[in-house]
Amino acid sequence: MCLKQYCVITAATLCLLLFASASEASSATTYTMTATEMAALDSRLSLLQQQTKSTKQALAESQAALSESRAELSKLKTESIKLQIELQAQSSLLESANKYLQASAREEKRVKKQRLLWQIIAGSVVVVLVKEKL
Repeated sequence: MCLKQYCVITAATLCLLLFASASEASSATTYTMTATEMAALDSRLSLLQQQTKSTKQALAESQAALSESRAELSKLKTESIKLQIELQAQSSLLESANKYLQASAREEKRVKKQRLLWQIIAGSVVVVLVKEKL
């Protein structure tokens, strides 16, 4: 049962006791409380004060934890943004390196074809020169 419900029930009980007592002694305008009733009310009041104090302390602790969590969340968001920027930069570098490697592979193929062509030409020239001497 929460503190608010307990307070409402206690207040309603006190009102009922007051009205019941007033209806019994309709001619009397004052209510006399016995020592037992007074002690019970004091006990309830002490209990409610203690519960209120505990609730306030728990609330303060929860608010402090919430503040810490918000600060940590903010820090993590900032770190996440930095990491995303770094990831984009690395992706860009990787893409550039990949394009460079592809261009290098195409250039290597072109050079190999040229070398082969020159070898064929040189071989043909040698064959022609050898045939002419024979």
